Amino acid sequence: WWKQRRRKQLVRLGADPSLWIFKVEELIFFLAPIKHGRVERQAWQILQARNGSLAHEQLKETNEGMSFKAFELVPVVERLPSERSKVECVESFEENLYIGTSDCCVVYYVIRQGVSPTGKITFQCQHKKSRQLSFKKPIEKIVAAKSLSRLLVLCDGTVVVLNSATLDVIPTNTKLKAISDMCPNESLDEYAHLSYEICFSSSRRKFVSVYTLTEERLIINKELAVPETISKLRRDGQTLCMASSSQYHLLDVDSGHCTPFFPLDCEVEAAFIQRIGAGEFLLRASDLGVFTDKRGEAKRTPLRLLGKPFEVAYHFPYVLALSYDQVHVYSVLTEEHKQTIAFQGGCALASFGKRVLIASHRQVYSLAMIDLEQQVQNLFSEAHVTEALFLAQVSLLEDSTLTATGKKARERQLRRYQQQAGFAYLAAAQYEEASEQFHESSMDFRELATLFPSLLPKSSTFRSEAAESGLHRYTDITALTGGDSLKLDKLREFVVSFLEDVRGMPAVAHGKRDDLDTALLKLYAMGNSSQLLGFIGGQNSAKVDDSIEALQEHKCYHALGLFYCFHNMAEKALETWVKLNDGELIDVAHPGMEYVVEFLASLPDHQLVGKFASWALEKDQVLAATIFTHRPHNETTSEFTRPEFVLEYLGKHSVALRIYLEHLVFTKKLEKEKYHTHLAVLYLDEVLDLQQQCQAAVAAPGEEDGGSGSTDGKEQKLKDARHRLCRMLETSNLYRVTLLLGKVQDTSLYNECAVLYGKLEQHEKALQLLVHRLKDYAAAQRYCTINSSDRDLRYRQKLFLTLLTVYLTPVEGQGQMLVVQAMDLLNCSEAEFDVAQVLQILPETWSISLISNFLSRSIRRSMTRARTSRLHHNLARGEALQVKHHFIRSHSRPVIITEDRQCDACQRPFNDAAFVRYPNGVVTHLHCSRRKDLCPVTGKWFGSKDPSSSSS
Repeated sequence: WWKQRRRKQLVRLGADPSLWIFKVEELIFFLAPIKHGRVERQAWQILQARNGSLAHEQLKETNEGMSFKAFELVPVVERLPSERSKVECVESFEENLYIGTSDCCVVYYVIRQGVSPTGKITFQCQHKKSRQLSFKKPIEKIVAAKSLSRLLVLCDGTVVVLNSATLDVIPTNTKLKAISDMCPNESLDEYAHLSYEICFSSSRRKFVSVYTLTEERLIINKELAVPETISKLRRDGQTLCMASSSQYHLLDVDSGHCTPFFPLDCEVEAAFIQRIGAGEFLLRASDLGVFTDKRGEAKRTPLRLLGKPFEVAYHFPYVLALSYDQVHVYSVLTEEHKQTIAFQGGCALASFGKRVLIASHRQVYSLAMIDLEQQVQNLFSEAHVTEALFLAQVSLLEDSTLTATGKKARERQLRRYQQQAGFAYLAAAQYEEASEQFHESSMDFRELATLFPSLLPKSSTFRSEAAESGLHRYTDITALTGGDSLKLDKLREFVVSFLEDVRGMPAVAHGKRDDLDTALLKLYAMGNSSQLLGFIGGQNSAKVDDSIEALQEHKCYHALGLFYCFHNMAEKALETWVKLNDGELIDVAHPGMEYVVEFLASLPDHQLVGKFASWALEKDQVLAATIFTHRPHNETTSEFTRPEFVLEYLGKHSVALRIYLEHLVFTKKLEKEKYHTHLAVLYLDEVLDLQQQCQAAVAAPGEEDGGSGSTDGKEQKLKDARHRLCRMLETSNLYRVTLLLGKVQDTSLYNECAVLYGKLEQHEKALQLLVHRLKDYAAAQRYCTINSSDRDLRYRQKLFLTLLTVYLTPVEGQGQMLVVQAMDLLNCSEAEFDVAQVLQILPETWSISLISNFLSRSIRRSMTRARTSRLHHNLARGEALQVKHHFIRSHSRPVIITEDRQCDACQRPFNDAAFVRYPNGVVTHLHCSRRKDLCPVTGKWFGSKDPSSSSS
């Protein structure tokens, strides 16, 4: 339970326990309040002895070779007026310096700060006065009340009030004795108050007294009880941090509540308490400097203190610790030891506003802080980039009294530091950190672009301020990467990413888009990036001449063609792509000839299309044909778009011509005889040519280069070509049949010849070719089915009867009829026959049983047809009756004539029961109805002839 509790206290301190020298189990003694008990006190002393030397050695190793310099010693008072006097304490404000000596004397100097010709800080001091007090012991402490011109001097446990200008003793009505320490409220601005509040601790009583100092007297405000007598105390606001002989305490001045903090052994170590900013104190705990706030919580990692310091001072952003022979400087920003200053015999160290004073027994020095800008540059030179940037940020923005102009100047300076840090991160290959600093500083992207030779366009007038002002020392990318190709690629990727981010921020890139896009294009080309084509194809403002030169230099020829294209230089783009396809140029990014053909197909410049289409036709007729078949639908018409012109243009290229004619016939469905005839002739010529090649291959197989595999390929091509020809002959009715038939008759293309005979209604010749030449009975039956579709029953019966006649008529030299095929045809459900005509041509030797299936099926079909016909007849009669019934009902409605009913023609009442009613419902007198077939009201004619024609 005890260990868990102390571990929680360790985490509450805000430090990583792994960074502490002490182990957690050993820290139990460090954190546990030592109220009493010799065992715990001895354990704590053993811990100090064992780990103190370890901490010193480790921290000493970390400071070897340290070149960072934050402070330098400058003499202020080199000798006291009396040789017997020794410096015990110092106090200072503005140009006033007060020294408390060992012989109970207060020495007053006026010091003036200056700068030497070499730029070093110097001090001139003038001794104004000395005041010998009536005590015999050294002066322990001096506190100045600046707004009241008073000094409070602590000597031999007694407090004396002096005039700060004359050093005269000011009598008070209060005698303060047995005082161990005193402190003002350091969080208040003294010049804003006419009174001065100060706290006193007693060496005899367990009380802390709060007094108010005025020009005439000391007035006690309250006394606060504490657990032990207090030896040291510091106040910030309403919080008092105190040290007793065994413990640190936190006391709330308002409530009087006292909280013990952690143990202290004054026999082993000298206690010190230093205020670090608002609401924060630095306390000593063995060899550690522990930061704490008014709640006893720490948000910083403890400092590892070197040596055995007995005095500390705080001067933003450093803590200075004085030991007997050295002054150690620590940064509160990084919690690291930064500098060691040799100083023998130091006895006092204190910070007074913008001045830090350190004293030996004989002299007083100022620890003049090096200019923060120089410190930042020193950190940058030592590659402590993060610390340098942190110091710059905090130091430049901490002053809340700056005017608007001053704030803007410091913000500009901070941006310069951020840019310098960005370049330092860049050199260290920390690209994420570099990008963050460049963006936060709103750095002009061209600063990065200047690292690459000729990255910006030639017309750019940009001059690098970063290089001229010393923000980096790199002349070009080679100096930054040391010639390492891997680092160069990584850096180029970073610059590309940074420029892409800038491009996505229009406000940042405003007015610099030409430079930005040109630099990006060159970087893409330099790395042969896959993003290059997308960048060129999108909207960009890259300079044309610079971009072309860069793309040519880095051999990005396909991208060069695209760039030409998007800048209305289509001819140059096509020339580049032609060279790529011809092998004169090489670029793996080029998609090939398909891309060029697709571009030509969408190009509106018809003259340019005609110029380069001939090249495409020489390369690949199939691909080149798409230039003419895939034209845009909304294309403007010209001579080039006329089919006749294209057919003439493609005249020497049969494959492309065939594809274009297929486009006209099958895709655009143009019903022109010459297109259909031309396409059919091309199909036929192709078939005849392939047929000759196959015959030659069969006749001399050994002479063919491809052997049997080549022959099989040609036969497959021939099969595909004949299929296309047959499809064309069967589906089209617009070609010149006699022309094609003249070409086919003397060949072995019997199937095609049969189709042509069919187009001429010479079905018997066609069927004889299919049956007797090809012996393809299924094709003969399919021929009848195709040619009889959409025809009447009589035509279908005649065509199938013709096929049956061909089956039953033997050809000379073959001997017999095709009985099996004839029976199959008779029994086919798709065939239509007139039974009487079939019976007339069937051989007399056939029995009834042979044709019984045909007869029964024919009878059933005939009966079905008759029944269907009667059904249709009866349905039609029923429909006629319904129509007649509706007509009679509509004409048999009663007409009621009353006394109020008027004639529709003359608008007079009916005097008798005689009237005339027209089919449209109009009722009139007899004398108003001149013609029974013409309505006198509407003029509608009800007769069988038009009155105008009868009158004529």
